[in-house]
Amino acid sequence: MAMVTSSQISLLNNVKPFKTTWFVEVKVLHSWSQPSNYAGGDSLQFILADRTGVKIHYTYKRIFFPRFKKLQVGQWRFIENFFVTPSGGKYKPTSHEYKISITSHSNVTNSSLKNDDSFFYL
Repeated sequence: MAMVTSSQISLLNNVKPFKTTWFVEVKVLHSWSQPSNYAGGDSLQFILADRTGVKIHYTYKRIFFPRFKKLQVGQWRFIENFFVTPSGGKYKPTSHEYKISITSHSNVTNSSLKNDDSFFYL
């Protein structure tokens, strides 16, 4: 992976639905699977946080499971190229106004950031 500068990394409070080429550095705080009877099937759900402690809901469908096994609780990752949509409905696991979802063009890579400040826990 090429050298990443902090100016390339967006903070979670800045992501908006108007583009899909976001690049964020996040810590995986929590994960769970969500069964579904709808088309697309089950999904994996995550709570992610950036270096400032802002948390966001992150999801991807079963079709992407093999591609994104790199997301493990407690690990820092770079995620790029994803959808940003309003967070709402009956279930809203964070206070963030948006949630993010994987696309076929998304990419998850390792980050070397080590930060375990207390706000990185649920």
